[in-house]
Amino acid sequence: MLNVYLAGLKKGSGKTLIAAGLAGTMQSLGYSVSYTKPIQTGTDLLNDDIDVIKKIDSNIKTVTTYKFQSSNSPLVGAYEENINNIDSAKIMQDYKTNAQMTECRIVEGANSISSPLNEKMTEADLIYKFNLPVILVINPIISNIDDIITGVNFIHYSHINLMGIILNDYDINSKDLEQKYLPALIKQYTKCTVLGSFKHYDNIENLPADELISDTLHNLNIENIFGLKIAKLD
Repeated sequence: MLNVYLAGLKKGSGKTLIAAGLAGTMQSLGYSVSYTKPIQTGTDLLNDDIDVIKKIDSNIKTVTTYKFQSSNSPLVGAYEENINNIDSAKIMQDYKTNAQMTECRIVEGANSISSPLNEKMTEADLIYKFNLPVILVINPIISNIDDIITGVNFIHYSHINLMGIILNDYDINSKDLEQKYLPALIKQYTKCTVLGSFKHYDNIENLPADELISDTLHNLNIENIFGLKIAKLD
């Protein structure tokens, strides 16, 4: 099976964009794909991560267990909507049902890998239950090398299998030297593999599926991410 969990350090890192690119690309290569978003925060009728995925390819199987209008942590979002507990067992059951008969399974986390979900669990604890390799999605505009070092240490402390890092909204020509040289800093101080980067998109909502898939194929190391050889990349 081709499985991956996309996590972030902060809300707005671009996990859904990366998920859409990976899901759409694998679907275009002939693999059946499921996308699971256990918890979505900051949602409304005009802002739904499932819609972003479906826009790329309507054949991708999707599911979300909990949706909260609040952009706060899932714990707070649940409290604000009078939900007593975020049930990890229900999340896992939804994931297994959605992932049935699919070859590629992509799970996307909520706000942050350290966000509290209930009184006893953070997202890192949920990831541990999924037992999937994790890719950390980093936006250099909102997360610096200090944040990344701290986040990677937290992931290792949580006994999570960190596959590598993808940079989103990355500008190799940035005048901010820390942003410009972030891939080298990540390699030096965390020993993590940078699996690729996405540029800045001015209008993500109207980004054509074929453009996103093409950028994914050319800018992300799909073969390393999913552990397979893709003939189209030869």
